[in-house]
Amino acid sequence: MQPQEAQMMGQVAPAGAMGQQVIIVQNKSGGPKVFGILAILLGGLGLITGVMEIGNWDGGLWIFTGLMGLAASGLFAWAGVLLMQYQRKGVWVGFGSVGVQVVSGLVFTLVVASEASDALGDDAGGFFASLGLAIVGIQAVCCSAVVALPLLMNGADLE
Repeated sequence: MQPQEAQMMGQVAPAGAMGQQVIIVQNKSGGPKVFGILAILLGGLGLITGVMEIGNWDGGLWIFTGLMGLAASGLFAWAGVLLMQYQRKGVWVGFGSVGVQVVSGLVFTLVVASEASDALGDDAGGFFASLGLAIVGIQAVCCSAVVALPLLMNGADLE
């Protein structure tokens, strides 16, 4: 890891004592580091869980969602690394990760709901579809908040 360069941010205050200008310097926020570490932990746990479940994949749907989950977890961990380095690109990589996971969750939900509808009736299919969509939505909102909050808190800190 390279040492961070000093960066001057702030405003020039009106003339102070003896006609000199006073410069107020602001330190970088610790928010991107905190949320970066959180993203690395969540992405790493997703990768570990996904790798442990590789032997249990049985059929095309499980392989598709498993691979998409591994990709999304890897992207989320990478987004965390970028956020720790105060790079704005980390926010967009994190949103890409969330997008991959949402697509995977929607495909899984729709296939399961269709199978449940065929086997148990339309009410069961509708229940599984509603439950799956709610879970995918909650997951998308929470993960998006992890990567978006550093940008919203103090976007000037991100390069």
